[in-house]
Amino acid sequence: MSDSDDDFSLIDMYDSIEDPWLRSEFLAAHDLTPPAIASLRRRRDALLSGGAEDTAARDSPSSSRGRKSRRRAPRTDRRPGVNNTTRPPNRGQEPRRPRRPRPRVTIVIVIELD
Repeated sequence: MSDSDDDFSLIDMYDSIEDPWLRSEFLAAHDLTPPAIASLRRRRDALLSGGAEDTAARDSPSSSRGRKSRRRAPRTDRRPGVNNTTRPPNRGQEPRRPRRPRPRVTIVIVIELD
C-alpha cells in the first residue's frame, strides 16, 4: 500500500465520523485541516476518474477554482487631486475667523457668620 492509498483511507475514516468534535480531534491527531481533506478527496476522485489531469498543478493555490492568479491593483490615493507639496487653490482667499473666547468659570463662595 502506497502513501497515497494511506491518505485516501484517511478520507474514508474522516467521512465515517459524524460528530464534529470527533472530526476535529481526528484532524488534530493526523495534522490535517478540512481543506487538506478536500484536496485529498479531489486527488482521489481525479485518480479514480482516469487520472488524466496533473493533480499537483490543480491543487496549487494559484489555480484554485479555475481562476488565474491576478496581481493586486495598486492602491489609489485617498485624496486624488491634492498634491502634498502644494496647497489647494482657494486656501488664501478664505476669511479668517477670530478665535472664540473661552468661557470663564466663576466660583462664588458665600460665608454667613452669625
